[in-house]
Amino acid sequence: MSTREILTLQFGHYSNYIGAHFWNIQELSFDYTGTAKTEYNHDILYREGQNLKGEVTYTPRLLLADLKGSLRTLPASGGLPEETAAPDDVTWEQVETIEEPKPPKNEYLQDLESETPADPKDYNLDEDVKSWSDYLYPRFHSRTVNIVKEYHESENQSIDIYNSGRSLWKSDFGESFSDKIRKYVEECDSMQGFQVNLDSTDAFAGLALGCVEHMADEYSKTILAHPTIPSYFTDNNPTSPEEREKSTVKDSVRLVNIALSMEELSQYANMFVPLSTGERGWRKPGNPRSFEYVEYKPDLYYHSSALLASALDTLSLKYRFKNAAYTLSDLCADMTGYGRKMAAASLGIPFAMQESKYLIEHLNEVTKPIYTCITPSCKIATDKIFQLITVRGIPENFLKATDQKTKQAKEQMGLAAYRCNSRKEMFELYFQANNFLSATNVTIAEKPLELKGPFPRIFSDSLDKYGFVKEDANSEKAESVPVVSGYHNGNFMADMIEKLHREVSRIKFSKLHRFREEGLEEAELKESLDRLAEFKDNYEDDFDL
Repeated sequence: MSTREILTLQFGHYSNYIGAHFWNIQELSFDYTGTAKTEYNHDILYREGQNLKGEVTYTPRLLLADLKGSLRTLPASGGLPEETAAPDDVTWEQVETIEEPKPPKNEYLQDLESETPADPKDYNLDEDVKSWSDYLYPRFHSRTVNIVKEYHESENQSIDIYNSGRSLWKSDFGESFSDKIRKYVEECDSMQGFQVNLDSTDAFAGLALGCVEHMADEYSKTILAHPTIPSYFTDNNPTSPEEREKSTVKDSVRLVNIALSMEELSQYANMFVPLSTGERGWRKPGNPRSFEYVEYKPDLYYHSSALLASALDTLSLKYRFKNAAYTLSDLCADMTGYGRKMAAASLGIPFAMQESKYLIEHLNEVTKPIYTCITPSCKIATDKIFQLITVRGIPENFLKATDQKTKQAKEQMGLAAYRCNSRKEMFELYFQANNFLSATNVTIAEKPLELKGPFPRIFSDSLDKYGFVKEDANSEKAESVPVVSGYHNGNFMADMIEKLHREVSRIKFSKLHRFREEGLEEAELKESLDRLAEFKDNYEDDFDL
């Protein structure tokens, strides 16, 4: 079995919020007893090493970038001892070390580092989480964390500009970061490629695109990117004319950053999928996307990022199975025909099926989509689309009533879906009936999404222990949930690109003072928007599936 390694890269504060949940989901689902049957090959995303103490380490194959102040109590070394010793010729001189006082650790982090960990319990971290490191479970390799020292999280606004990030990539930071990429790649035996999560609203978009361009030039590997847009900005609700004016300017800056990053991703990535729990995503994130039986606070990154991480974990299952040869390259090839490199994503969490019903009954009775779009300014079409759907956590015995003598089975036998002998067949029949002239590939995973440790308590009390809708009012809470998530592509994506192009075209370049200061010329912005319009043309024609 080949390892099929993937290197993950995270650029920016919100992407690291998502990443913290993503790696928590990974690591908290590990089986250390050796008794559970594992569906996935963890070596695809993780690497084995050894520290100076001779201890075996198993850490995410990951590089992340963020600002000073974002780590809080997490050491810049990632929290594990170095794997390589210091050179012998280093001369250590006596120096005075002055350390800033570290923020206090919350209850979760205190329990995590305790030598006698407390029994599993619920944590309400809504008030305690100030940064993504406040709920991070795994510890990282020493090369993983990369801090942008030129800026501090709360001190300098110039990190808001796309071109600042591009310039940063050309500095020593980019040289050091690219060297770490090379080291990771050289460790791999049969690498699939790169998955890149990036903040698309600030300078981290420019930094990420500098890196993506470098990887596209340097390595013949697949690049799957997820440009993210936070669910909330502090200037969302101005209360005075002055605040409104500042908010409009910030909106314009974010909008230009998004447009520049989307256009460059269309050049250098094999596939990219914008993500946000806000309906609009730009000119304010807009109303929060709603999920049945989920009660989350869109102004808390800790909440909204957990939803996006759940989607990314579910979507990635298809190329992380132990016994499947499906790769990142296959996924991108399947989803991006005719130059349509940008796709949409969806999430159904939980898959809201009543605990007493069979899948055949639920799919026959449901009258609304079983997923919610998590791509901004986008409504997923119901016809002429191609989609890759992943469903997890629905047991095989939930398919249909097998005892044909029962009343329930006799009622089900009148349905065409009763001929389906697997969950995959039944879901494919469902999408065939609901999506005209469309092609759907369904992947089934046994394991549900486990809600362990610091995952936010956002699920309704109406769910049972396994995440299905309760029939009675017992007191148990959801410990896991079934999930459906998908990638979708089709002509409908043209509308999203058109909205973005139109909004940015309305902005007067004379108002973009800081972009000019960072070297962006009006002609360059116009050329970028022209290329974005040309990219939209890939979605205009009615190609046959």
